[in-house]
Amino acid sequence: MTLGERIEKRRKELGIPSQSELARRAEVGQSTLSGLIRKPYRWSPYLVQIARALNTSVEYLTGEADNPDLVALPPPPVGAQQVMMPVTLPTENALADMFEGLLLSIDRTQSVDEVARELAQLLPTGLSRMQGQLVELPRPPRSQKTPYEPPSDPGVPASAEQEHQQ
Repeated sequence: MTLGERIEKRRKELGIPSQSELARRAEVGQSTLSGLIRKPYRWSPYLVQIARALNTSVEYLTGEADNPDLVALPPPPVGAQQVMMPVTLPTENALADMFEGLLLSIDRTQSVDEVARELAQLLPTGLSRMQGQLVELPRPPRSQKTPYEPPSDPGVPASAEQEHQQ
């Protein structure tokens, strides 16, 4: 059986209604999938994605294994989605202002883990409010600087905490 025949056989076994639906599930172009099915044999970097969408292995699709269920790849994680888009990053000063505001807004009695979690939750909001701050403006002089000092962890000796900060 050819690569294309195995893809088509497995697609039909799983009840996937069309090649276009399989291409959508595998996140490959329809023409890429069609080319793999029509040609007698062709390798593609998309075989892993197609095998996952067919709940089988690349070895089955290429004829190295006969049982499509024996070495099936795990399905991709549900809910995880990658998005790529061009992004214009704010200036260093705008980011510094945002981080300073985020650090000043947190409860300083929290542990480092809690502070990190809170900052991770606040970061998207902080970035979304930076509209218009993509161009660097002159900074007014600051009257005072408030250094961020995380609370000391009673379970960590002072010398270990100082080494961690360096």
